[in-house]
Amino acid sequence: MPRLLLAISLFFFSVTAAQADLASAIKALEGDDYVAALSELLPLAEAGDAEAQYRLGLMYDAGSGVETDPGMALELFLKAANQGHAEAQRVVGIYYEEGKGVRQSYTDAVEWYARSAKQGNDKAQRNLGGLYQDGLGVRANLNTAFDLYSQAAEGGNLKAKRNLAYMYYFGAGVRQDYEKAAKMFAETAAAGLGAAEYDLGRLYFRGQGIEKDLAKAAEHFLVAAKQGHGDAQFLLGRMHMLGEGVPKDLARSYYWLSLAVAQEQEHADKLLDKVRGQMDSAARTKIDQEVAAFRLK
Repeated sequence: MPRLLLAISLFFFSVTAAQADLASAIKALEGDDYVAALSELLPLAEAGDAEAQYRLGLMYDAGSGVETDPGMALELFLKAANQGHAEAQRVVGIYYEEGKGVRQSYTDAVEWYARSAKQGNDKAQRNLGGLYQDGLGVRANLNTAFDLYSQAAEGGNLKAKRNLAYMYYFGAGVRQDYEKAAKMFAETAAAGLGAAEYDLGRLYFRGQGIEKDLAKAAEHFLVAAKQGHGDAQFLLGRMHMLGEGVPKDLARSYYWLSLAVAQEQEHADKLLDKVRGQMDSAARTKIDQEVAAFRLK
């Protein structure tokens, strides 16, 4: 076989073998077999495979099969990011934004989010939009924030769509429009974003952009509360205490308010004290066990 053909053949063989090893490593990660994943990823990462470096970085970030090491994780993420790995670039941005394993720097976070956003990473577009909205590491610009959230939302990012809904709700950078906000909250809630269930419930509760309906508000609060949303738990507990949109039920009120207090929700402790005083100790003990079971999930 001519040398050129031999070289090409060996090249494609090595690439195919590396792809197989990476696929095997990813499968091992999905099955929580971290020993196998580590053995597959290490040589690939050392050979410069960006995806392997990113995956290995995730293991050090979460402490999956290795000791948690933010410094090592960041080193691996940077290696992948410098090769153009979009998600690694976004994660590096998070590390700089939070000061995780590195000196905190919004300016550096902006730089890395921007690199990832230019590649169409919808999560990075949303992250960058948040910094533009708050003026962190960059001059505040609500128009740019709106554009970035819009790009991310078009890419299917539900959290970005929720951000847009809030901009319409508060009139931040756009004309205030409760109806548009309600529509967007409804769309994100229907798509499975629990936090948006709370947002939609609040609009039903207040009658903003949508007809006031306390029963529907309670339905949406319940979905969010079951997912651990503290404000939804508080409002649902209050509604059961007063019988607003739901039957008056001190037991349910005590349950939801207890969960809200555990999340340090403002004002929940005062209402919980009122409800506690109207219940006997046996009933409270039983509900306390339910609260503990919920928090352990």
